[in-house]
Amino acid sequence: MNLKPGEDKDKEIENSFAEKSHTSAKKSDENMADEAKEKEINQTDASYDDLKQKIEALEKALDDKQKEIDEYKSRWYRVQADFDNYRKRTQKEIQEIHLYAAEQLIKDILPVVDNFERALDSIEDREGPVYKGIQLIYQQLKNLLERYEVREIEAVGKIFDPRFHEAVMQMESHEHENDTVIEVLQKGYLYHAKVIRPSMVKVAKK
Repeated sequence: MNLKPGEDKDKEIENSFAEKSHTSAKKSDENMADEAKEKEINQTDASYDDLKQKIEALEKALDDKQKEIDEYKSRWYRVQADFDNYRKRTQKEIQEIHLYAAEQLIKDILPVVDNFERALDSIEDREGPVYKGIQLIYQQLKNLLERYEVREIEAVGKIFDPRFHEAVMQMESHEHENDTVIEVLQKGYLYHAKVIRPSMVKVAKK
């Protein structure tokens, strides 16, 4: 088809306008795509920040719970240790109760032993039947006490020890070292490892 003069110009303008419109539309589409992409990135960043905050909150909550668990464990260990100490202390007390159950009875018997010893010391005829009879009963009583782990405290010739001896007299002596027990006025006794009556003694001094 042949174009009239002037129509070429119009056609050129029309084509140019169409091309500009197409370019403008293309740029508009590109801008929209960029905006959509930027929006998507922003949304992704926001989602990441939100997720990060949630993770941090969960980590803090977990840390708090772990501290709480550690505190409960520490309390439980302390209670367990206290109970174990209480159990051991109670067992020891029960053992001591059984071990020293006859303590008061033995304390009451000791004056009887003292009287037997005084009776034996007062008899001059050591070969007579009275002396031998009392000595026999006295020995039976001593054997009974030994069976229950009752023993005399050694004193004469020993250095004075306040755990086992009670000094009621002091006497100057050049034959003994200072603080040496030189005489027992009343015997002392151990019940197992416990002093139930200290020895009443006379102690040497320079």
